Amino acid sequence: MADAVAEVKARLDIVEVIGGYVRLQRSGRDHKGLCPFHAERTPSFGVSQEKQAWYCFGCSEGGDVLRFIQKIEHVDFYGALEMLAEKAGVELERDHPGDRQRGQARRRRLRVLELNARAQAYYEHVLWSDPAGAPGRELLAERRVPEEVARQFGAGFAPAGGAGGDALLRYLSRRGLGSAAEAADAGLAHASERGGAPRDRFRHRLVFPIRDERGEVLGFGGRALGDAVPKYLNSPATPAYDKSLALFGVDRARPAIEAAGSAVVVEGYFDVLAAAAAGVTHAVASSGTALTTGHVRLLSRWTRCLVLCFDGDDAGVTASSRAVDVIAAEGLDARICVLPPGCKDPDDLVRRDPAALAACIANAQPEWRVLLDRAIGDAESGSVEARRAGAERAVALLARIPEATVRDLYVQQAASRLELTPAAVGADVERLRREGARTPARLVVAPPSPPAASTAPEEPAGPPPPPWEEYLGSVVVQRPDLAALLVEEHGLQPDELGHPSVRRLLDAALATPAGAGLSLHDLAVPEQRLAARLLLRPLPELRDDAGPALGQALADCVRRVRDASLRVALATLKRELQKARDDGRTEAAQRLAARLHELASEGFRAREGGPAEDGRSAVTVP
Repeated sequence: MADAVAEVKARLDIVEVIGGYVRLQRSGRDHKGLCPFHAERTPSFGVSQEKQAWYCFGCSEGGDVLRFIQKIEHVDFYGALEMLAEKAGVELERDHPGDRQRGQARRRRLRVLELNARAQAYYEHVLWSDPAGAPGRELLAERRVPEEVARQFGAGFAPAGGAGGDALLRYLSRRGLGSAAEAADAGLAHASERGGAPRDRFRHRLVFPIRDERGEVLGFGGRALGDAVPKYLNSPATPAYDKSLALFGVDRARPAIEAAGSAVVVEGYFDVLAAAAAGVTHAVASSGTALTTGHVRLLSRWTRCLVLCFDGDDAGVTASSRAVDVIAAEGLDARICVLPPGCKDPDDLVRRDPAALAACIANAQPEWRVLLDRAIGDAESGSVEARRAGAERAVALLARIPEATVRDLYVQQAASRLELTPAAVGADVERLRREGARTPARLVVAPPSPPAASTAPEEPAGPPPPPWEEYLGSVVVQRPDLAALLVEEHGLQPDELGHPSVRRLLDAALATPAGAGLSLHDLAVPEQRLAARLLLRPLPELRDDAGPALGQALADCVRRVRDASLRVALATLKRELQKARDDGRTEAAQRLAARLHELASEGFRAREGGPAEDGRSAVTVP
């Protein structure tokens, strides 16, 4: 397994891997970005390409590329290794107890992705090259979707399939591409309503592939023709597809999202296509569900601002209001795009005026401002009863704002518009928050998929080591070969170190083969966090041209470690000596007193032969 880990790491660049989840910018020799594991507005997340490690100075999480994938994908060590091995083109041997089950699940997922790719190619061929696809082409023309745009998004057509309703199944079977059981597992087929032979899931529908950010086809969305029901039909949950985590168009929108600094979230497939045709290429759509935490977290890899451009009807207004809570809970900014009067959805707006959508998105206002306008409405110019009703709606809205400063600003604005005092409005808002009158369901969203394997609870970050031990830890994680120098030439013993994590790092460095780097994945979580932070610490003394500075610094640190160790030992002996005297154990007290005198003398002799009495040295240890 160690060889497999080394091979996977050697083939991958940590900046490239993490850059697929976090927007990184170069900062000196390293890269920085916003931490994906806690909400922040100022980057505290660092990645070292040279040392292949990452660390967040805000939440104290860190480690190597395996540790990052474990946390971001909610998988265990072996699950992360399998994901990275596939990316690196490394085949793993199945010799771990849980590997067989995980391997089966992974092979099943890969098979679903393979069948989806075959189905997408088939649907696309039917749409553009087969007479059976004529109804799909007519629908696209009716909706004024340019062929170029439809092709970019992989649009296709699922034919009716005749009496058996099994056109796709017959295509897969005749070419030996997949069985009916496999197609059913991929959500492409199901048993007929009367329990007969299996039938295609998508029949006589325009279909759109729902891809992940890498372009893999996770599932499909099918739009009915005519009055067929349901109007929209999506793939069911499969080993590859989870509608709470998938966004239509994200594979094409990702570069534009990063360039624009925001993502436009719409409701339907045609909205995304219309937006693309109008030059708005950073739009995505949820796959037949409300915006979820999984969707927001996916988009947060590339932007901290989401622009909601939902339908203009009551359902769209309600959906945007609920989406704001989900976005706010993840610490992202949101804006709401208000469509012109009489405009049904973004697709309708583009068909009326292609340039209007971009202008509408550019004019999108902060989420709480729009929602407050809706809550107050025309109450500010109405009767006392109208103002009272408006105030109640405003208070209910203001209580949803998580940030105290933002909440206070909007409290003042609402009070001014309703001719009330900010203190009165603020008091009602705080009462509502204290009483928990906010409907909890507004903030409860679908949980993410369970981890691939259960993991043990992680230990919280403990107190940091003292400066001299932290320096020694930095040296041994960056240059494990120097651990032997500390022990053999400077006489340092691991048990002299007071901080347990530094002691374990020294042991790990001593066990590292000559010329190899420290294997972070072999460390426990607390040591991984500490090692990652120390790897990102600059140590000019480790340069080849640093001269004697390193040796002096190491000697100084070892002396300080021994001084601290001696002080702890002396304090312990003094307590034991006092207890022996209090208990009347004369003989034990005499032995402890002699040992105390011996230790104190050793400490004095060591100091006399060491650096200056005031503890200074040629190199100041940070």
